Amino acid sequence: MPELLTEKERQALEVTADLTNLLNEIIGDGPTRSQDLSEMCLHVHYIQHAIMAQAAARAYPDLYRTLGEAAIPDV
Repeated sequence: MPELLTEKERQALEVTADLTNLLNEIIGDGPTRSQDLSEMCLHVHYIQHAIMAQAAARAYPDLYRTLGEAAIPDV
C-alpha cells in the first residue's frame, strides 16, 4: 500500500500533538480550563484535518486539491 501521508505531513501531525500537550500544560487549572482547552484544541483539529485531507486530495485529484495547489479542474 502506498504511503498516504508524506514524511513532512506526518511530522506536522506530530507537531500538532506536541502543541496540544504544551497547551495542556500552559492553560491554568481554573474554572474555565475545560472551555479554554476545548477552544484551543478545536483550532489544532482544524490544522490536523487540513493536513490529513492531503491524502484524500491525492487519492481523488478530480474532486479535491492539495494545499497550495491550483483549483480543482472543471468536470
